[in-house]
Amino acid sequence: MKQNRSSDTRNRIIAAARELFLAKGFDGASVAEVCRSAGVSNGALFHQFPTKEDLGFAVYTLVRRAFWDRVMAAMTAPDDPLDGVEAAVRAAFDFQRDDPGSAAFMFDVSGSKWIEAYSAQSQEVHDLVSGRGQEWAAPHIAAGRLSPVPPDVFVALASGAPQWMGRMCRIGMNAQPFDEIAEQMPRFVRRAFAPQ
Repeated sequence: MKQNRSSDTRNRIIAAARELFLAKGFDGASVAEVCRSAGVSNGALFHQFPTKEDLGFAVYTLVRRAFWDRVMAAMTAPDDPLDGVEAAVRAAFDFQRDDPGSAAFMFDVSGSKWIEAYSAQSQEVHDLVSGRGQEWAAPHIAAGRLSPVPPDVFVALASGAPQWMGRMCRIGMNAQPFDEIAEQMPRFVRRAFAPQ
């Protein structure tokens, strides 16, 4: 019974923090606001998450996994692997269009100083997704349907570049509108993966 209450409290805190962090940013939302929104005391929050950064990482992991699940589902659905690569890039852009708060939070946290303390845990999430991508790509590379691309380059092209371009659009540093870039980039990435 106590375990269920603890789990429920943890879930309420994460849900409240997610809503606030996505709306206001990690730095813009206070622990007090999270406690009020979740209906818990400071002590209950800090029992579950010893620091605000621990809570931020929990939300970051949740958002990052939702992003990766969407990208991986799009990539693995088509029979043609080049269609899959193109679909993954489109999914990365669609995620940003459909959930701009999550996209901004994910990108901003990735560039923050505090996230460096969670590098081992971040690597676990990365390795899980990278492993899924490599497992999908390996037979296509072996059969000559995809160019052999190092795993980190694969991830950077299929999902990192769309995130970067989305951020540049969000802060007004791209000459082209987001939708134009989102339409063009999947074709460019597809060409990068096409066998030579």
